[in-house]
Amino acid sequence: MNQINGGIYLNAVVQGRTVHLHLPPVVTPATGGLPPATPAFAGRGDQLREILTRLAPDPRDVPGPTGGSITVLAGLGGVGKSELALQVGCRALAKPGWFPGGVLFLDMFGYDEERRLTPEAALDALLRRLAVPLEHLPTDRQGRSALYRTILKGYAEQGRRVLVILDNASSSEQVRSLLPSDGATPVLLTSRHTLTFHLGERLYDLDILEPHLGVEVIRNVLRQADPADARVATEPAQALRISELCAGLPLALRVATALLAEAPARPLADLARMLEDTRRRLDRLSRRADLAVRAAFELSYRALAPEHARLFRFLSLGQGPDMSTVAAARLLDEDPDDVQDLLGDLARAHLVGHGATYGRWRLHDLVRLFAHEQGRARAEEDRPMEALGRLFEHYRLTTEAADAHLGPDGDAPGRFPDLVAALEWLDAERPNLVATVQTAHVVGRPDISVHLAFALTRYLDRRRHIDDWIGTSTTAVGLCHQHDADEGMAAALNNHGLALAAARRFDEAVKAHSLALGIKRERGDPHGMAESLSNMAGNWCETRRFEDAVRAYTAAARIFGELDDDDGRARALVNLVAVLVELRSFDEALAVLAEVTRVKGDPGDHDDAVLLMNRGKSLSGVREFDRAVEDFSRAAHIYRRNADQHGEASALTNLGNTLLQEWRIDEALDAHTRAAELLSAVGDRHGEAVARNSMGLCLMRAHRLQEAIEAHTRGVEAFRDTHDRHGEGLARTNLGMSLAADGRAGEAVIEHTLAAELLQETSDPHGAGIALNNLGCALRRTGEFGRAIEAHDAAAELFRQTGDRKSEADVHNNVGTARREMGQLEEAVAAHAEAAAIYREISERHGEAEAAEKTAAALLMMNRFEEADRAGAKAAEIFQGTGDRYGEAVALANRALALVELRRFDEAVAVSGKAVLLFRALDSPGEENAALRILIHAGNELDGGQDPSASLSQ
Repeated sequence: MNQINGGIYLNAVVQGRTVHLHLPPVVTPATGGLPPATPAFAGRGDQLREILTRLAPDPRDVPGPTGGSITVLAGLGGVGKSELALQVGCRALAKPGWFPGGVLFLDMFGYDEERRLTPEAALDALLRRLAVPLEHLPTDRQGRSALYRTILKGYAEQGRRVLVILDNASSSEQVRSLLPSDGATPVLLTSRHTLTFHLGERLYDLDILEPHLGVEVIRNVLRQADPADARVATEPAQALRISELCAGLPLALRVATALLAEAPARPLADLARMLEDTRRRLDRLSRRADLAVRAAFELSYRALAPEHARLFRFLSLGQGPDMSTVAAARLLDEDPDDVQDLLGDLARAHLVGHGATYGRWRLHDLVRLFAHEQGRARAEEDRPMEALGRLFEHYRLTTEAADAHLGPDGDAPGRFPDLVAALEWLDAERPNLVATVQTAHVVGRPDISVHLAFALTRYLDRRRHIDDWIGTSTTAVGLCHQHDADEGMAAALNNHGLALAAARRFDEAVKAHSLALGIKRERGDPHGMAESLSNMAGNWCETRRFEDAVRAYTAAARIFGELDDDDGRARALVNLVAVLVELRSFDEALAVLAEVTRVKGDPGDHDDAVLLMNRGKSLSGVREFDRAVEDFSRAAHIYRRNADQHGEASALTNLGNTLLQEWRIDEALDAHTRAAELLSAVGDRHGEAVARNSMGLCLMRAHRLQEAIEAHTRGVEAFRDTHDRHGEGLARTNLGMSLAADGRAGEAVIEHTLAAELLQETSDPHGAGIALNNLGCALRRTGEFGRAIEAHDAAAELFRQTGDRKSEADVHNNVGTARREMGQLEEAVAAHAEAAAIYREISERHGEAEAAEKTAAALLMMNRFEEADRAGAKAAEIFQGTGDRYGEAVALANRALALVELRRFDEAVAVSGKAVLLFRALDSPGEENAALRILIHAGNELDGGQDPSASLSQ
C-alpha cells in the first residue's frame, strides 16, 4: 500500500478479486459533519477521561488493545450516551496526532423500526463515506465488511488512524460486521442494550446523574445561554429539587432547563412547582426512564402557545426524516413566513431540530412519539386528516410543477424558475414524496398515491432511483387494481414496466406492458396500444429479440400515423432506428431517419437528443465518423443542459466508441472516463460496465495493457452481476484481446471461446464473428495454426452475412499472418492483398496500413526486399497519419530490415533509429531492443564501423 499526493492507495480482495482504491487522506465525517457536542456538558468527567485514555495512540506505535479498543456506552434512553460519545469524539479529534484520518460517525437508528439500518446498509453508508467507488462496493455483507476493515487497516498502517462512532445500535448483530479488526482502529458504540462481542470490549453502563451533577447541568446550560445567570447560586435548593424531580436524566434536565433559559426572569421555584405537579409520573420515572422524557416534553409542551402546540403536533404527521418550512405551513394552512417563526421558537425550546439544509426541520425520534401521542389526544380538535390532505396535495401539485421542467419542452412556467431549482426540490423531498405514495391511500387518499407515482416517474428515471421507482409504481398498480380503475391501470402498468426495464428485469417488464396492451385493446384505445407496443419493443431490443422489436415499433409507428400523431410516430421511428443499428442495417436506419426528419424537421431544431444519438450510431455504422462525432457531441450537450447525467453518459459512451474508430485514442478515453464517472454517480452499474469496457479498448490501443486487462475484468464481473450475458460476451472478447497483446495467449483462447459461445447464444452473429476472429489470433500465438484458420474462416462467413466489410478485411489480414507463420508465404501475400483491397474500398486507412505492414513482413521472408521496402514505407506513412505510433514503429523496423538486405545502410540507420525512439517513448523495451540491434548492425556496416546508438541518448 502506498500513500501518494495526500491520498491513500491500497489493494483489497473483494469477492475473490483484487481491487485498487485511491482514498482521501482524511475521512470526511458523517453527512453534515460530526454532530456538535454541547458546551454545557457536565457529570461524566471520570468516564470521559477514562475513555480518552483508551483511545490514545500507543506510545510505542505498535497496534494493540490500547489503540484498537471497542468501547460500549449502554444505558436507558435519554441518559446521555450519544452526548458522551460526541464529547469523546470532539476531544479526541482535537488532540494532535490521535486521529489524523478523521472520524466516521453513523447513527444506526436501532430503535426506530422504519429507519433502522441493517448491517448491509450501514456498511454501504460507511464505504461511501470512505470514498469507495460504486463499482467496488460488494453486494453481500461479508464482502462489504472485509473491504471496510481492509480500508481502516490501510489508514492505520499509514499513520492516519480513524475513529469510528456507531450511535444508537439495538443489538450486537446490527454492528458486529462494522467492528474494525486491525487492532489499531478504535470503535465507540452507544446502545440502550448491553452489547457483548467477547472481543475484549469495555462496557460503560451509564446511570442517571447524581442530584448534585444534575445541578451542574442546570448551571452550565443557563450560563451558556447567559454568562450572568445566577439563579442556581441564588436558589440552590430549588435547583437541587429540579434535578431530583428530573430523576437525573440528562435529556429531561436539558429540556426542562431550556424552559428556564427561554425565560431569564423565571424563578427556579416556579419550574420546581410545575415538576411537582407531575409527581405521579415522576415517581414512575425512578423505574422507567422513558416517562421522565415524556414528563419533560410535557412540561415544554404545556409552555407552548396554542399555535406552537398545534404545529408541534402536526409535525409528527410527516412521512420522511425531515420537513420543509413550506410543507409545515401547508399542514397549518398558514403563511410560510409566519410558520418559519413558529418553527424557530420550537427549535429554541429543543423540541425541533434543524434538518440537513436551511429551511428543513426534524424531530428526534422520542419527541416524534410524544408529539404523535399529543396529536392523537387532540385529533377531534386538530382534524389531522385534513392537514394531511393539504400536505399531500402540496406534494402532488409541487411535484407535477417540478415534473413539467423534466418534460420535452423543459421550460415550464410555474413554481420553479428553472430545471435546476425543480431538481433541487425533488432531491430534497424525495424521501417524503416516496413515503407519501406509500401511505396516502392508507388515510383515504388513493388518488394522491397514484397521481404522485405518475408525477415522480421522469425524476426517478433521470436520477436513477430505480428501487423507489419500482416501489411507487407497484403501489400505483395495486391501487388501480383495488379500485377497478382500468384506464389508470393501463398507465400504471406501463409505468411499472418502464421501472422494471430500468432495473433490467425485462421479462417482468414485457409482462406488465402486455397487460397494459390488453387493457388498451379492450377499451378501443389505439393511442395507448401504440405506446404499449413501443414499450414492449424497447424490452425486446434489450433482450436481443430484434425482429420482434422491429415489428412492434413498425406497428406503433403505423398506429400513430393513422391518428395523425406526428410526435408519436417520430418517437417510434427513432426507436426503430436503434434496432436497425443493432441489426447492422445502417442504410435502412438512415432512410428511416430521413423520414423522421421529414416529419419533425432537423433534430437541431428540436434538440432531440435521442434522434441525434440514433443518427450518430447509423452514421458510425456507415463509417461517416465525423458526422457521427458531431451528433453525439450535440446529444451530450443537450443531456448536460437538461441535467440528465444518465443520458449524457450514454452519449459520451457512443462518442468515445466513434472516436476510437478514428484512432483518436486520447479523446475516446476521455469520453469513456467521463461517462463512467457519471454512471457511477447515478448508480448505474450496468451502464458503468459498458463504459469501462470501452475504456479498456482505448487503453489497449494505447498499449496500457495492465490497465486494459483490469478494466475488462471489471467489466466481465459487472455484466455477470447484472445478468447480462451478451454484455459479458463482449467484455470477454475485449479481455481476450488485451490478454493476447500482453503475451498471455492461452488465457486469451479461453476468454474468446467463452465469448463466442455467449454471443452466439444471445443471437449476436456479428459479435460472435469478432470473438472467433480474435480466437483465431490467440490460437495462432499458441501455435495451433489449423484451428486458427478454421476460426478465422468461420468469422469471415459471419461478417459476410452481416455485411461488415471492415471486419471481413480484418479476418483476411489475420489469415495472412497465420499463413506466413505456417511458411505459406505466397498465400499470406495474397490474403493481405485481399484485405488491402477491401480497406481501400471502404477508405479504412489504418487497416490498409496494417495490411501493408504485414505484407512487408511476408515479402522479407521471401527475400523480395525492394517490394518489402516499398510496403514498409507505405505502412509507416499511413500509421503516422492515423496517429498509431506503435504501428509506425513496427513498420519502420521491418523496413529497416529490408534496407539492410539492400545494403542501403545509411537509410537503415535513419529508419531503425526512428523506430527505436518511438518504441522507447511507448515504453516497449522488447521491441526497442530489437530495433536497436538492427540499428547497431546497420551502423557497423557503414564506413568507419561507428555505433550510431550512442547518439540516441542525446
